[in-house]
Amino acid sequence: MISFCQSLSESSLPSILACLSNYDPERRKQPREAHGLRKRKAGNRVLVVGRHRELALYRAEFLRLAGYSVDTPEEVDEALRMIRNDEFDALVLSYTLPTETVHQLAESAREHCPDCPVIAIADTKKFDRLISPDAVALAKDGPEALLSALKRVLRPY
Repeated sequence: MISFCQSLSESSLPSILACLSNYDPERRKQPREAHGLRKRKAGNRVLVVGRHRELALYRAEFLRLAGYSVDTPEEVDEALRMIRNDEFDALVLSYTLPTETVHQLAESAREHCPDCPVIAIADTKKFDRLISPDAVALAKDGPEALLSALKRVLRPY
């Protein structure tokens, strides 16, 4: 401890003192919600949305076998309702969806569940940067690429 204190320069002392003066031990005892952070219920709920139902169901089954809880809404309105109700931990959007739908779903996810990552399944390395996905899985790489993307963006709980 003494060597650490001796290694501090005088210029860093004001910032350290400011940090210590703002420290509130009682704040650590408050629930996360009081800090503006929402506690997630689980880290494995995935919402897979695509135009081709069979392909979405195939991806969902692959993810279920890997231990994820997956929903595949049949309609865009159902997906939007699930997003508004915060019923997922990650949103997967397929390249088969119309661009307007992808934008609508991604925007809704960012608004209603800002801590939930968005994964884009793309048919090429070029993808819609307007949605700013947290990860991209190339469709040609199969469901393993989607699983890898989920593992990269979902934090263990």
